[in-house]
Amino acid sequence: MENGNVLVLDDERNIVTVLKAILEKRGFSVEGHTEPREALDSLRRNKFDAAVTDLYMPDIDGMAFLEETKRLYPGLPVVMITAFGTVDSAVDAIKKGAFDYVTKPFEQSEIVSVVQKAVNTGRLKRLSVDRTEDTIGSAASGEGMAFSALLGGKSAAMRTLQETIRKVAPLPSPVLLLGESGTGKEYLAEEIHQLSSRSFQPLIKVNCAAVSSMNLETELFGGQAGQKPGRVELAHKGTLFLDEISEMPVEVQLKLLDLLETGSYEQPLTGERRRADVRLIAATRNALNREVKEGRSREDLYYKLNVTPLTLPPLRERREDLPELVNFFLERLNKKLGRYVTGVSPGVMEVFRNVSWPGNLRQLEYVLERMMALSEGNELKESAVLNELRSEIDQSAGTEGASFREIVRRQTQNLEKDLIEKALDEMEGNITRTAEHLGISRKGLQLKMKELGIRQTS
Repeated sequence: MENGNVLVLDDERNIVTVLKAILEKRGFSVEGHTEPREALDSLRRNKFDAAVTDLYMPDIDGMAFLEETKRLYPGLPVVMITAFGTVDSAVDAIKKGAFDYVTKPFEQSEIVSVVQKAVNTGRLKRLSVDRTEDTIGSAASGEGMAFSALLGGKSAAMRTLQETIRKVAPLPSPVLLLGESGTGKEYLAEEIHQLSSRSFQPLIKVNCAAVSSMNLETELFGGQAGQKPGRVELAHKGTLFLDEISEMPVEVQLKLLDLLETGSYEQPLTGERRRADVRLIAATRNALNREVKEGRSREDLYYKLNVTPLTLPPLRERREDLPELVNFFLERLNKKLGRYVTGVSPGVMEVFRNVSWPGNLRQLEYVLERMMALSEGNELKESAVLNELRSEIDQSAGTEGASFREIVRRQTQNLEKDLIEKALDEMEGNITRTAEHLGISRKGLQLKMKELGIRQTS
């Protein structure tokens, strides 16, 4: 099986030839280009897991290519190659959305390792419902205001969150973002960074689940005998966003705690002590208190992060926001697919309001993209969404011949029951705390438990 599809761009043909040979030897499928416009045309016509581009080229340089790629395909990881391997150029590239960078002359093992990580990230982003949230290198420049559309809305849950964001964003304190997969935790990190005094400094992103535990320490704190800066160094004076922090090994958590407490860290290999002024935003879809109890996360780091926790509600708790969210994704997908879909029919919106959306915003975007790919015309019709969602709901419902609405109702009940039972477990059976955690009244929770047949354990 191929390791992944990679596009390579460099104005020097011999560099393209060398990179193709190196990567194809390791099992990658590589398409090489020396002209940026040809490379962009290929991106529009073909699917790639990652792109590699030189930074300095005539006509359209690597930075312009990066910005256009991130505008059209925000999920595509782009690796920059530069002969000027300074921290400043690395920060500038990463601020504009680069996944990573390597310097000329590069070691074969280094370019293969970076490209493999980029490919893994690109593939994770394309998963439909359980896709891991965006990883290292999503564009931080120019997209913040667009992402804020996903955090708006009329629902009570989002209005409360928006008010809290305004209070928390200007503070220097670490922030812990909680929520199910696909709820938009990276978008929230973008918003907090943009509203902070550090908005003109870099926002550096790392997905702890996408980097091997063996490499995460050097990814964060530097490696190669100090020649290549770590993400902490790149985030100096700015913000460091650590996604899926529950996947971070305990020994790396200790170094992160050291950074938070002292404002400095020890560089691996050299042992040199370096200062770093970093505002930390961490995110997880797992309950960190449970991770602490089971010994997978440090208690002291949990308390340090949990000073200002923010929870993103799942899509099923903000159904009032569906029209705005649908319009946002349609606009984004029109650019990506070269379409002009103006909206969805009333029947589609009615179906959307009755779906439980276990994959949250990511599932909504995926469904809309599939509908656009399989439909014609400027309005998405009800028949298309029924075909798209029926198989998914049928699999979990396990019923034959039931109506679509009945299947939706049953699946929603199953998800509600699972959510309440999980919350009760986390709150050790305390009804009052569970109701607060779920954002409903104590009486409302008790009625829902009775309706779903959930027995109170304590």
